[in-house]
Amino acid sequence: MSSPAAQAPVTVDQVHAAIAGRDMDKAIRLAQQAHEQGLEHPSVLNLVAYQLELENRIEEALAVLERAARIDPEDAFIWNSIGVCHSKSERPMDALRAFDTALGLDPDLAHAHNGRGLALAAIGDRQAARLAQTRAAQLDPAFAEPLGALAALAAEDKAWDEVRDFAARALAQDPDQPAAAMAMAAAELNAGDPAAAEARMARLIARGRLTRLHLANALNVQADALDLLGRHEHAMRAYVAANAELRQVQAPALRAKELGADMVDRLVATFARASPADWQPVPEAGSAGGEAGHVFLVGFARSGTTLLEQVLASHPDIVALEEKPTVDDAIIEYLGDEAGIARLAALSEADAQRWRAHYWAKVREFGVEAAGKVFVDKLPLHTIYLPVIAKLFPRAKILMARRDPRDVVVSCFKRRFKPNPLVVEFTDLERTARVYAGAMRLAQIYEGLLTLPVHVHRHEDLVDDLDRETLAICDFLGLPWDANMRDFVATANRRDIRTPSAGQVRKGLNREGVAAWRRYGETIDVIKPILAPWVAAYGYPAD
Repeated sequence: MSSPAAQAPVTVDQVHAAIAGRDMDKAIRLAQQAHEQGLEHPSVLNLVAYQLELENRIEEALAVLERAARIDPEDAFIWNSIGVCHSKSERPMDALRAFDTALGLDPDLAHAHNGRGLALAAIGDRQAARLAQTRAAQLDPAFAEPLGALAALAAEDKAWDEVRDFAARALAQDPDQPAAAMAMAAAELNAGDPAAAEARMARLIARGRLTRLHLANALNVQADALDLLGRHEHAMRAYVAANAELRQVQAPALRAKELGADMVDRLVATFARASPADWQPVPEAGSAGGEAGHVFLVGFARSGTTLLEQVLASHPDIVALEEKPTVDDAIIEYLGDEAGIARLAALSEADAQRWRAHYWAKVREFGVEAAGKVFVDKLPLHTIYLPVIAKLFPRAKILMARRDPRDVVVSCFKRRFKPNPLVVEFTDLERTARVYAGAMRLAQIYEGLLTLPVHVHRHEDLVDDLDRETLAICDFLGLPWDANMRDFVATANRRDIRTPSAGQVRKGLNREGVAAWRRYGETIDVIKPILAPWVAAYGYPAD
């Protein structure tokens, strides 16, 4: 067989002819042959990169596209493809810059509007994302992807009529359009038809043409459907497969970062040998927030904090904020390494006051006015970062949410979170359990080190007796009990809850999630020895 160099040279015209004839397999094959023969042309390189992208070799594809952009920086299609690669590598800001460059060259490029919409959704700008996808659909009515993206956005809003409309239109054009198929499956789950959703995902997965991220999402929806069908061990295997794919997608963007399990191990080692004398509070004379009380609701993700927050927010003397980065800048400044921790231990009153002013400015940016109210800042995983809170807010109280550790870890593993070096660990069952155990060990260490008052709240107790549990919490907060706290579902329906627990909270109190870990049998055995000390310490039954 002759080598590529010995074959008749492939021309750009041949590649373009295959594209015009809508024979993409042939176009890619010709482009690869031309590339091997040394032809450096943007169209050829774009197709070579596209095949690499389909094979999930994203960084290799990006390198090829960057060569193409150097050859022709005015090619909007090349910049669009660069944006797609950045999006698939979880770099939405880089993707936005590439899509904006493409649209500067060709304002009517529907694919770039679609890509831009996906990147905007990834950074949380849902309104702009919806506008971008609407524009893409207007520019190319036969383009299924923006309709699928609009269906996905509608699914996040639980606007099920919109979901079915957008998804049906997308699937009429492309029966394999992943976002539309998954949104339609979500609508089927909501309508109480998990069998239809599972069958839809099984068909989509079996076709074998999904990107790694789409495969992860499809497997996750399939797992949810299997769970609802009572096939719990099959569901857990699907969650494992979904998270294995997702971890591969997220890994490149996080490769240089300290991941969560390693971070908590480092903090445990550091604070276990710390002296209480170094962790005395920095005086706080008055508050820039004007609040009547300041509470941090912590614990761990999926510990019932969303339910508790809605209950507390129903009290007329309480105002609550849901999981916003109010303290993140200080955490990054001080807890990233040993030198930062030493600076935090020695924090001056002037620096503390500067950070406090920064914090309250952030709270107001998020639309909360705490003056005259007890302010509840819900940040479940900030259990890990309590030294920052203790130094900055010595008059604050800590409300520690607790739930059966096995339910917490399994629930974290099943749900999706915006990726960062901490929650990326939730794509691996064992490492999720390690992060949980490390966080609880830190909470134990901090109890003897820090001066903040702590009240432990058990999720199961709230489910069993809301009045009794909320009375105890109100006593801790120095507030009278209020009957409005029983009406937390109405509060939840008025608020824009973005955590995975939103749907469960709006159902009201139920025991669906109590001891749910038992359903998964041997598929979760890996977490049991890691969590056993905490199960025993917190008084939950061993089996």
